Amino acid sequence: MAMRPVYEVKENIPFFTAVNVEFEWNGGFAKTQKQKNIRALHENYRERRSDKKVLEISSKSLQEGGEALSAFFLPKYVPELDKSVPVECVFQSGKTFMNGGPYKDLLCATPREAKKDERLKTSGRLKCFMFDGKEYPLIPKTIFYDYIYINALLENEKLAEIALQYDAFTDIEFNPEKSLNCQAKACATFVALSRLGLLSQAKGFDSFLALYDLEIPKKAKETKKVSLVEMERTEPTNVNIQVGAIIRHKKFGDGVIKKIDSKVLVAHFPEVGEKNLGMNWCVRNCEIIKN
Repeated sequence: MAMRPVYEVKENIPFFTAVNVEFEWNGGFAKTQKQKNIRALHENYRERRSDKKVLEISSKSLQEGGEALSAFFLPKYVPELDKSVPVECVFQSGKTFMNGGPYKDLLCATPREAKKDERLKTSGRLKCFMFDGKEYPLIPKTIFYDYIYINALLENEKLAEIALQYDAFTDIEFNPEKSLNCQAKACATFVALSRLGLLSQAKGFDSFLALYDLEIPKKAKETKKVSLVEMERTEPTNVNIQVGAIIRHKKFGDGVIKKIDSKVLVAHFPEVGEKNLGMNWCVRNCEIIKN
């Protein structure tokens, strides 16, 4: 027997629910064996969740769009190349270590070559990710992978339309005991944000973080490890925030609150323009001055 997660769409933080499903494992490395495992996993899942429509995302998928949505095939635009390459290549090429990287030549490798490049194992501790000249943090875990995967879907409308037809996603190759980043989880997050009308806020990294009520200060990127679970356990102070109030942000300065919903507020700052900020994060970390 084996256990694999099924990632269901969840319309609140963290935007997915992992449902562990046990099924009979078919050993072997042949593609047909992997596909038997997919069928067994989906059959057992549907016995528990008959109302959910589930899609396998991997190179072994038998369903329409399942292979194309995998990180090995889903294209992400790379400005410095002026073309799109697979998400897997963007992710692996962005890894920056204490003793090397980022290895931008991996953008032009095959996804399999990029994933297995020896330099990724011999360059010391991973310290951050780099993409398009910008630095991205390691914490929260999977945030960079999820960000580039979701933005790749935003760039590929037809594949996004396929994903939006489903309520749950699997990746038969993903074992949470051995791996961290998961395309099935990232796709579930994409669908959740779409249903909530929040996809536009996933385009910028700061506003994407704000969806989770998170903001990682630059100095804390490498030193302070904050998990989503820990952040969610921190209850915000009960403060009445209103449109038109002044918000004093430690990085952006004083701004004016323009729009508010239950999770995100939009504020305009004279020096940086409009920013989407997590409501709970603002309550905990910003001074709100009523007019």
